[in-house]
Amino acid sequence: MRYITRIFVAIVALVIVAGCFKEERQGTRLLVELWSKNVESEEATKTVSEIEGYAFYIKKGSKWSVETWEDALDRRITNTENPSEQLTTPDVIADYDTQSEYQLSYELWDAEQTFLVVVDKTNRVYATRSYETPMNLPVTYTQLHLYAYKKSGPANGWDMVNPFPDDAREPLVPTGETEEGGDDTDGTEEGANDNM
Repeated sequence: MRYITRIFVAIVALVIVAGCFKEERQGTRLLVELWSKNVESEEATKTVSEIEGYAFYIKKGSKWSVETWEDALDRRITNTENPSEQLTTPDVIADYDTQSEYQLSYELWDAEQTFLVVVDKTNRVYATRSYETPMNLPVTYTQLHLYAYKKSGPANGWDMVNPFPDDAREPLVPTGETEEGGDDTDGTEEGANDNM
């Protein structure tokens, strides 16, 4: 019995020691589910318009913004505390697939703080977000509501910007898939892993 106890204690000690040397990695694969709505009376649909997503690795605590629609298209962000400082070469270009449940995918590895941008070129709106990446979390899920009929403002932790708030918008062509509930609230982000 004493022999079995010693073996058990040795195995437990090895498991604990092995856990101490586990490699940690900063970053995640961020998956974004996109929803669109151009007029208030229509139901939200999964986004199928022309979308571009990109991200910059930024210093933690720094504040950045996309100043204009042209900047969004040109992939340019500006340091709000020092407007002469701009970044124009994203560190990450997101993958976009309209057939996926989460249409936009960012590979945000080895970066502590990022500034994310999503541009809906078809409906002429964009969204930004400062995001601190998690440790040892392979995949993170979130949603973004690009509702072009709304004025600029918060949307699920993102800042949605409508540079053309007075433009008349045509209803989107129904895709057959609408958001559950069909309401136009910003809702909450999906997934327990979303720490944004």
